[in-house]
Amino acid sequence: MPSLTQSMVAPALNTVFSLGRGNAKIKPSLIMVNNVLGLQDAIITVLDTFLPSASHGTPAPIPWLIPRLGINVSMAACVSMRDELKDVMILGVLSLLIGTADANCIVTVAWDFQ
Repeated sequence: MPSLTQSMVAPALNTVFSLGRGNAKIKPSLIMVNNVLGLQDAIITVLDTFLPSASHGTPAPIPWLIPRLGINVSMAACVSMRDELKDVMILGVLSLLIGTADANCIVTVAWDFQ
């Protein structure tokens, strides 16, 4: 099971955790948000970003950004999620978006491919 830990320093930019793989879906198995040293509450959105296939009617499709899950973590708190992710499937790229950048907000994501 691959995993990655990153600080959430880029607001309004998606922090990519896993790229898609062929015809496989990404199944997040763990999301842990450590905001113990955070300077404010963290509002994080799990995004599914994928590019539809080109077609006769749409030769250059634009990427779709679909929010799959929202996570609110209070300042000085740490949240770990496993069971809450059982219905979350990512069709393209697994990325996270934070409302306000905070280098002290550390996020760990683990996933499997299905």
